[in-house]
Amino acid sequence: MKILSKIRKVRKVTLRLILLFAFIIAVWQLHKPLPDGLSYKGQAIPVDDGQLDFLYDLTYLDENGELVHDQEIFDEIISSIEDAQSYILLDMFLFNSWLGKADSSFRSIAQDVTAALIEKKEKSPRIKIEVITDPINTVYGGDQSLVIMAMREAGIHVYVTDLKPLRDSNPIYSSFWRMLLQWFGNDTWPQWVRHPFSETENKISLRSYLTLLNFKANHRKTFLADSGETFVSIVSSANPHDSSSAHSNVAIKITGGSFAQELWESERAVVKMSNSDLYNFPQKDSSKRIATTTVQLLTEGKIKKSLIDIIDDTKKDDEINIAMFYLSNRDVVSSLVNATRRRVAINLIMDPNKDAFGYEKNGIPNRQVATELLKRSNGRIRVRWYETNGEQFHSKITYIKFSNDDRVIVLGSANLTRRNIDDYNLESDVLIRTKKGSSIDAEVDEYYEALWSNSKNNVYTTGYSSYKDESVWKMLLYRLEEMTGLSSF
Repeated sequence: MKILSKIRKVRKVTLRLILLFAFIIAVWQLHKPLPDGLSYKGQAIPVDDGQLDFLYDLTYLDENGELVHDQEIFDEIISSIEDAQSYILLDMFLFNSWLGKADSSFRSIAQDVTAALIEKKEKSPRIKIEVITDPINTVYGGDQSLVIMAMREAGIHVYVTDLKPLRDSNPIYSSFWRMLLQWFGNDTWPQWVRHPFSETENKISLRSYLTLLNFKANHRKTFLADSGETFVSIVSSANPHDSSSAHSNVAIKITGGSFAQELWESERAVVKMSNSDLYNFPQKDSSKRIATTTVQLLTEGKIKKSLIDIIDDTKKDDEINIAMFYLSNRDVVSSLVNATRRRVAINLIMDPNKDAFGYEKNGIPNRQVATELLKRSNGRIRVRWYETNGEQFHSKITYIKFSNDDRVIVLGSANLTRRNIDDYNLESDVLIRTKKGSSIDAEVDEYYEALWSNSKNNVYTTGYSSYKDESVWKMLLYRLEEMTGLSSF
């Protein structure tokens, strides 16, 4: 009996030590310093009207009920790949042909981009091409990426981001993963469990799922290439991912060497965090201009800080227009509610969170956030849903119209969620400050108005009641998931 009692005491002490150690790991991994160069706010770079081009992809039903795909983003990227002479750099989150549960895709976009890069390398062997991507495309080491293999065989440098230096957004799970599971590594054997992103691919190792549950990512979607005597940069919400090819997205194309160099520096930080380095940035035109429009690179947590500062600066008769795939960050929600108390007009277009690669979703978090925003603002916030048809409204753009004719546009990869803008995921956005009547203001204003009002009898959006969901259970679940990180958003 004494021996059994001692064993029980040892077990209790051991369990307490494990829990204590896990707690210490969780706290450290939540708050540890970020790697150098992350959470970056660049210089406000003056640009002329002709240096900016607003790009978008839209899927919608026209007045005859026919499904229409208007696409610009990857057509522009592929065109820029073809025009490049000496240097190309991409950082893309989802870069694969997996379809999830869907039977087919609108476009083989992963193959299109890969083929363009390989063809450019074959035609111009001396060109330097670098691709950064997320380990989700290898299922965290549990599968072979045909895209990555093909690019590497063609002489293209591919860097798979090491996510471990990032903070943990899901600390309850990740603390135990770091303490007990990460040491087992991962590879393509043994193939025990079904592929999480495809119904047709081979099974993968259990360790892939165990790593996936950390819920962290290099979520950036950026591109830059030389173009004659200067550079073009594209910051986007779109992925070269077949199952995402019909999604609605936005992007900004910026011509000029100064912004391209800042974008390159921000991407170099990701590669250095992953224990490698990029080629040297080829110097071209980076002349300074005097203009009323400026562009500014924001990454990670600086996106949230800058956006909330701008929202908090709005006053009566100003107008905030947001089009967003996910909106759930508690600080952003509070900032929007506070703005309505200053009589700021707020319009939201959101994805109804009902579809994901052939799978049905439960509406969390957008439907719950919409319900909360309407109640807390006494109906002053207006909400419309994008009427998706199996695809997603994947855009991420905020457009603020100040009564003094100032305009602010923020767009890029970042959803307005804890994971995306609280220094957990890697993200890239562009902050544009301009004036009413500028070309970029006119383009974005026309885009948002068309979606809100269903321009030309096209079916873009529908009213709040179409996807209204006041479930208390789902509201509690959303708040729990947003607070703990135990979710995919």
